[in-house]
Amino acid sequence: MKEQVMAIALVALWVLGWGVGGSLIDAGLIGAGVYDLEGGQVGTLVTFVLWSLLWCGVGLKLWRRRGAGGSEDGTP
Repeated sequence: MKEQVMAIALVALWVLGWGVGGSLIDAGLIGAGVYDLEGGQVGTLVTFVLWSLLWCGVGLKLWRRRGAGGSEDGTP
């Protein structure tokens, strides 16, 4: 049961980090004038795709560490 709770908490935190991180990056780029929402959503789409790929890699790395007992090479 404890493992299930830990897995659910990890996924919930990962989703929260993905959503908040992507929104902050998008807002920062809009605020800096890199792109605006008036000219379409291409900038937001690019930000979403790139951030999602990066965050997916982070999530997979964390999941593998969790599954290996906290070590990268699988040794406890």
